[in-house]
Amino acid sequence: MKLIISVALAAFLLGCGGGGTETSSGTSTDNSKITNGDKETQNVYQTDENGQITTIKLSGSSEDIAVSKDALFVAKGKDGIDIVKIGYNDAISSELITAIDGINAKSVSLSEDGKELYVVNEEGFVNVINISNISNPIKDRVTTQQEFKKEVTTSDKMYKFVPRGKNGLEIYNISNPSNEVLESKFNKANAYDVVLADADTKALIASGVTGMHLLDITTPSSPNMVVRFSVDGGTKGLSLDKEKGLLFVANGDKGVLVYYLNMILDKLTKM
Repeated sequence: MKLIISVALAAFLLGCGGGGTETSSGTSTDNSKITNGDKETQNVYQTDENGQITTIKLSGSSEDIAVSKDALFVAKGKDGIDIVKIGYNDAISSELITAIDGINAKSVSLSEDGKELYVVNEEGFVNVINISNISNPIKDRVTTQQEFKKEVTTSDKMYKFVPRGKNGLEIYNISNPSNEVLESKFNKANAYDVVLADADTKALIASGVTGMHLLDITTPSSPNMVVRFSVDGGTKGLSLDKEKGLLFVANGDKGVLVYYLNMILDKLTKM
């Protein structure tokens, strides 16, 4: 059964001038172009002062998330996983495609080709789910092997960043794949998830009840904390749609928060 989740979000027309426009509700629309790699996208949705576009409401608790081109995969603890179609037209819309039950889903990630979903349950086992057809996910196998890792790699394939929860963030030099070297640890905050931004010079980490932390990783082997950003309800999951420049934040019982990445980074660097 499909559930249409309406998002109360007015669209802003592209042809209405160059700067941000204040609305009667106190939100604004930023029409500035943003660069993601070699591509440019344009802000077209209304936001609050932090760059938040909307909240996608879901039943249960959003513990972790992974985003593909047009779908969102939400780990919901004992309630399993929701697969949600995301629309990017005049407003951001969301539609529940299907749900996967029988898994106490604590963490979720996609394979590089986007055809498999890796779900870690409460006991630490990895459930591998075939999502070649996202409308009909098939539970493939369960493994104890480290087939799934919450980690991100810099675009030059020189460093990888591995969140270790209460033990913080680990940074590895992987320039020699046969001999990965742990170069540094950042343990001034919890790190349950991490995304890289601004040409791999900044990292956002999900820090649980304290929200998010912005790190300067210009020198990856020596990360420095820039600022903490409080998120009401906390967060343990982050996922980035680089194509659209959107950051998705798992916000527990409140749902999934959606931000313009460039706007929240600009806000944080000025705090």
